[in-house]
Amino acid sequence: RSRAMSTQPSEECKNAGAPKPSTYSPKGKFLKLGDLSVYQIGSGKKVVILIYDIFGWNDVNKNVFEFADDLSGLGACTVLMPDFYRGEAWPIDQFPPSSDLQQTAFNTWRKGVAADVVVRKDLYEKVLPHLHKSKLNDIGVVGFCWGGYQSFLMGADGERFKAVASVHGAWIDDKLCGALQVPVYYAPAKGDTDVKVVKKVLDAKPFGKQCRYDAFADQEHGFCAARGDWKNTATKKAKEKVLKELCDFFNKNLK
Repeated sequence: RSRAMSTQPSEECKNAGAPKPSTYSPKGKFLKLGDLSVYQIGSGKKVVILIYDIFGWNDVNKNVFEFADDLSGLGACTVLMPDFYRGEAWPIDQFPPSSDLQQTAFNTWRKGVAADVVVRKDLYEKVLPHLHKSKLNDIGVVGFCWGGYQSFLMGADGERFKAVASVHGAWIDDKLCGALQVPVYYAPAKGDTDVKVVKKVLDAKPFGKQCRYDAFADQEHGFCAARGDWKNTATKKAKEKVLKELCDFFNKNLK
């Protein structure tokens, strides 16, 4: 099934609803790279750039910060999470965009604030020079939802990135997978593009055997980010499994 990049949230994304309230105090530090705010934690030589979902940094749910901190701690790596939206994440009270007006607004936001070119420019012109200055060159990317799509786009650049991961990524299709040049960890949730679609393409790649897959069909899209109710035991367990597998994956492939 083909999923060309859409300017509307995917069906599974809409069905997962708005973020679940959660409180958490981030343990890392906030930096400014020019006009780009970046959250950074850890001091490991291996680096994982974390790309959040459409809700970005918001006041309702802090899961992306907790995930970044846990990934850094468990994986003994440096984790960086840029605020690509520059404080203009999609408003929680307007999700899912239902009226024509809201859908038009989302379309404009996706092509502007959340455009693919914004991510590429920020990473290439701000984040990567910041890392290289500190002699950090073993770099991977993990993304959720919108970010899981962005991480696959970055995975087409085997010179700058060594491995990428997409956790309940949106708009994943065989064309996107065909361009990948580095090992992949792919973890879809309920309704996301099936593992078979991704694996079929990647099995034919020279790095096919280094790729890892784990489907979470019983979990809502977004369970590792803003839509995850981590007070729920099953969801917490699934999130912890993803964290463990990401650590293993990046430790093997970032060197």
